[in-house]
Amino acid sequence: MFDNVFHIVTGPDGQRHLYAYTDSAVVAILLVAALLLAIVLSSAICYYITRFILLLIVGRLARGEEHSWLRAAAHRKVFDRLAPLVPAYIIYLSAPLLSSLTIPLVAALGRPVETLAACYMVVTVLRAAFAFLRSIEDRYKHFPYASEKPIKSFLQVATIVLYLAALIVAVSVLLHRSPAYFLTGVSAMTALLIIIFRDSLLGFVASIQIAAYDMLRVGDWVEVPGFVADGTVVDIALNTIKVQNFDNTIVTIPSYVLLTNGVRNWRGMIESGGRRIKHAIYMDTDMIRFCDDALLASLQASVKLVIPVTMSDEGQPLTNLGMFRLYLMGYFRQHPAIRTDMPLVVRLLEATQQGLPIEVFAYINEVQWEAFERTQSTMFDHVYGVLPLFGLRVWQKR
Repeated sequence: MFDNVFHIVTGPDGQRHLYAYTDSAVVAILLVAALLLAIVLSSAICYYITRFILLLIVGRLARGEEHSWLRAAAHRKVFDRLAPLVPAYIIYLSAPLLSSLTIPLVAALGRPVETLAACYMVVTVLRAAFAFLRSIEDRYKHFPYASEKPIKSFLQVATIVLYLAALIVAVSVLLHRSPAYFLTGVSAMTALLIIIFRDSLLGFVASIQIAAYDMLRVGDWVEVPGFVADGTVVDIALNTIKVQNFDNTIVTIPSYVLLTNGVRNWRGMIESGGRRIKHAIYMDTDMIRFCDDALLASLQASVKLVIPVTMSDEGQPLTNLGMFRLYLMGYFRQHPAIRTDMPLVVRLLEATQQGLPIEVFAYINEVQWEAFERTQSTMFDHVYGVLPLFGLRVWQKR
């Protein structure tokens, strides 16, 4: 049945080519089926061989400490996604063989198979590139400065660029045109692209400024005017910044807000190790009087005062409010939670309709919210408790 089917012909280029000639439909169908089966089997075998070799080489190289980036890529299955390139390329090279067949139905499949194989290779490279970007992000998180200089926004820009490049290549393959043909069209649509990707472009500029000026880090406590945002930054992306408020709600803020709105960042307070107390006590002015011997003796005999009270040696009589102010200075200065290397001021402000404010301005070494509020409340519990001993009273509307 196969007699005189195969012939070797020398072409014009001097090369010898193998051709199959037959008048039997059965033989033709068997030959075409064998060709298709050979293409499929060779593709499958090459896929498994390529995948095995890639994973074997990567597995051995990734054992070294200096190849931690390779382990991250293997964890994200970058090389698993690259393995299908080989069978796709084999099918791409085999497609012209189908077009050269004299069976119309099979020959018509040659060009579509070639196009689909090329598009599949583009998608395969794109998926592997995305996995590689994710592996970069995973590896970067282990660096000590990762929270200070996040790169997620830059990786998202790279993702957009890869999407655009893959789209241009895929369309050029489908339409059988050069990618340069579509790039000229893209340049003509620049204005439209700027409108479409406006937020991404603004976010990219904001990301550059965030990284260059160290404006924001993951874990920073921030307040954003105009947004219900008062909490910790949990994610910095290309277009958005996620803030987890202290009530556990999540607020998403556009990245370019940093370019237009003022953002209060409490990182400086946390790094300094001192958080400010600014507390005003409004005194009833009707209770202010000069300090006499009886009041002084009462204060010196009191066991509720933490430090002893003495008259000022400045040569002028003090009021009970002046004695109280001096006591507050001594009390806060000796308190173990007060930062003595930072300003400590107890001052009188301008009197208002609500009384005469005496303001305490100090820094304590508790920067976490719960510990800060607890320490501050304990301090002023004592302040309000000893205030009547000086013959003073807090103003309140009656």
